[in-house]
Amino acid sequence: MKTTFVVADDHPLVLEGVKGVLRDMEPDADILQATSYPDLLSVLTNDIDFSLVIADLNMPGMAGMDGIRAVQAKRPEVPIVIISATESQKAINKTLECGVAGYMFKSFSQQQMKDALELVLEGETFVPQANNQMLSSDEFAEEKKIDFGAAALNRLPMGVVIVNASAQVLFMNNSASDLFALSDGVEVGATGIVRTSKVVETKNLHGLIADAADGVSSNGDVNGEGGAMSVSRPSYKRSFSLLVVPLPDDDDISSDRGTVAVFINDPEMHNEPPTNVLARLYGLTDAEARLLQALIVGKKLEKVAEEFNVSMNTVRSHLKQVFRKTGTNRQPELVSLVLNSSAYVASNQVMIAEDDD
Repeated sequence: MKTTFVVADDHPLVLEGVKGVLRDMEPDADILQATSYPDLLSVLTNDIDFSLVIADLNMPGMAGMDGIRAVQAKRPEVPIVIISATESQKAINKTLECGVAGYMFKSFSQQQMKDALELVLEGETFVPQANNQMLSSDEFAEEKKIDFGAAALNRLPMGVVIVNASAQVLFMNNSASDLFALSDGVEVGATGIVRTSKVVETKNLHGLIADAADGVSSNGDVNGEGGAMSVSRPSYKRSFSLLVVPLPDDDDISSDRGTVAVFINDPEMHNEPPTNVLARLYGLTDAEARLLQALIVGKKLEKVAEEFNVSMNTVRSHLKQVFRKTGTNRQPELVSLVLNSSAYVASNQVMIAEDDD
């Protein structure tokens, strides 16, 4: 089987240096490269038996530990080696806790990198000797805060992308990563810039992002309102809807341009909260919760009766109880109630149900 490596780093010198070490180890190996987290995820979607992934911990969009976990979830069978300029014991320990196969410093010589990678390819875990002077405990504690925020955003079924004024991705949640993987109207280029499939729409999006970033004052206050737009899809499915919102930038008060959140909604998908969440939230029986879940994804009562193998009278009886327990009177009101509730956070995205006519 042919050996295939993936190297992901946004610094050209590091990228070429690591590729040189790999070529020295395996002259006939295929080496694929990525310069951003979205680019890495795109490479990993290829139907290839990868031998090893070497990834920069802080390249655009990586979002620290959550980025590592997302890569592992996409290709759990492929060992990952992290390469980083951070040489503290705290950083090494926290990264290895994610289950990576090794941690290399960017300050390593070519021979040190070769020794580390050969050890990993033999099935071992490479752990370097830390230099605790490189990063203080307080600085690394900040990474923990970032992880909490990323973990919360990853619970949302809607795509969320954090970008700077130049539309370069700083973070994306799991839902956004899935949308970009579709390559159906919205994507992230090799340089980490979010864009659309049409030049005019990309120009419009970048304009909204720049305007929103300019709406953040130097003291972190948000003055701008952002904007909204639709993005067409080459598949001719219904357009994505994008909402661009300025965010306060507390970390860089010297800058007069802040970060921006881009929310992406796919109208071809519905948010389906788990039945146990619906049951607990509204005091429903299992049957009532299954009915409510079906209504949320657009199924008609007749289809529900057919799938559940019950009569229409039974379905209407369950619906009457759901109305009573939720304080609603009509199906649109009921669906709106759920999608604006805490059940939304626990939702899974599913394709809109199509009734057979």
